[in-house]
Amino acid sequence: MKKILSLLALVALISNISFAENKNEFILTESKEEKKARYILKNMHQDYITCYSFYKIGSQYIKKTNADPDIIKGVENSSDTSLKLSHETGEMMNMTNNEMSSKVKSEIKNQLNLIGNNFNNASILLEKYAQICKNLIEDKKQRISFWEKKALDKFK
Repeated sequence: MKKILSLLALVALISNISFAENKNEFILTESKEEKKARYILKNMHQDYITCYSFYKIGSQYIKKTNADPDIIKGVENSSDTSLKLSHETGEMMNMTNNEMSSKVKSEIKNQLNLIGNNFNNASILLEKYAQICKNLIEDKKQRISFWEKKALDKFK
């Protein structure tokens, strides 16, 4: 909870980024902490989009196999959760709905290309995304910590 609050505080800082006018151009000035927060949010947003796409494609595949309705419902719930978190994170980054929608469409296209638009190759997506997405849905704090560590290395 403390890390989430810290992240939200950093997001508030991002919202108040100052601009300096110089010869009719705007120069963005961001502190190191603001850069870290932006980096974390950007990557969390992409993770949510990736997982939404993975679960959305997965639910379509599972439906075609006439699987247990409870399994389908579970995958669809994970898809919905990922989309909700993606949208919330996108809003924190002041993204428009069109920008977010475009990113989702692009990710779905990338994942479908990865399996050659053939659900018989779904194991490729399972291998690549299943564990990451399961962990993201069950414990997003763990993934935030992952990106915080990456941000520390990137913005030394």
